Amino acid sequence: MNRNQLAIIHIAKKQVGMTDDEYRDLLGSVGVESSKDLNNKTFSIVINHFEQLGFKTKSKTRAKRKVNNLPNRKQPLMKKLEAIILDMDKSWAYVDSIAKRRFNVEAAQWLEVSELQKLVQMMVIHQKRQQKKEMRRMVK
Repeated sequence: MNRNQLAIIHIAKKQVGMTDDEYRDLLGSVGVESSKDLNNKTFSIVINHFEQLGFKTKSKTRAKRKVNNLPNRKQPLMKKLEAIILDMDKSWAYVDSIAKRRFNVEAAQWLEVSELQKLVQMMVIHQKRQQKKEMRRMVK
């Protein structure tokens, strides 16, 4: 968590009028006691909850892509990438850097459908490898 993300959390809490007890319950629901312990995935969950309560932000911290504006064939692939990103605690910048190195395109959303499918496959493999490493650490 960086300072901007912490500030957004506290601004959202104030904007929706959440009490300290409600706020602690929200943090507890994602498995943390303090907002400083949030990661990208849990941060997104908390912000989504605040948005459901009426919080409006124009922050770039939650770099969420607008997949509805993309062609229909790309939408499910981009949603899959977004789910992988959240699961792996990565950002769109990470995926865009892979797209740039592998396909020489600035952003993943600009890839052709076949290239986007390859990128999703690459990320799934990377995700599985990361999960195996985490399982090995837990066993030790």
